[in-house]
Amino acid sequence: MATADKVLSILELFTIDQPEWTVEAVATTLELSGSTAYQYVRSLVNAGLLVASKNGRYTVGPAVIELDRLMRRFDPFIREAQAPLRHLVSTVSSDAIGLLCRIYRLKVMCVDQHAEHAPALAISYERGRPMPLGRGAASKAILAHLAPRPLRRFYDADPKAVAAAGLGTSWEAFKREVRVLRKAEVLVTSGELDVGMMGISSPVFDADGDILGSIGLVVPAAMFATDAAGLQAAKAAVVAAGASVTQVLREG
Repeated sequence: MATADKVLSILELFTIDQPEWTVEAVATTLELSGSTAYQYVRSLVNAGLLVASKNGRYTVGPAVIELDRLMRRFDPFIREAQAPLRHLVSTVSSDAIGLLCRIYRLKVMCVDQHAEHAPALAISYERGRPMPLGRGAASKAILAHLAPRPLRRFYDADPKAVAAAGLGTSWEAFKREVRVLRKAEVLVTSGELDVGMMGISSPVFDADGDILGSIGLVVPAAMFATDAAGLQAAKAAVVAAGASVTQVLREG
């Protein structure tokens, strides 16, 4: 495992529901020697990404917030998508939650979110939380457009998870499912991550035409249960948002 991967793996430990870690726990979980784990943890402390407490445990440090601020201000994807994301929510429904997600190490991460008021229900796509690439509209809109090599790496990493997500029980079947997804301008899923919630997402591409992420909405599934016209309008709005962000990035 490369040095950068080890550092990221240590930081990712803090994304699960355990806010504090000891060096020994880091070493055991990541199968590192105690001295190696200590060196990496100490480097993260020096960078402000982790903070040491008196009881020998470590927590996330303030540098994470600084990096988050820099990303919000200077990442072209986030910057250019802010207005379309807000317009999308205001166009469809004040009860909708707008999501901007991007590919992240064969996972998907929500990098921006917008709601006109506090959501009535919690959703799985939180800013900064890595999510599976095979579940939910926001993820599938990205999965559908992965290049062949990362697509194969994703499948080989966990074929059982792919099958459990209903994406095929073999590599060939998986490729067929992905081709079906790729034909759609917008993807709609219901209840794949959160019961009673519907996801509507469209892909966003970078200046080279490669998949960068997705933009879309999460709404209560009941919102469009008897409103086919409303769902079509929402899908069209999501497609327009994705095309708008892609165009700006290409013109860049």
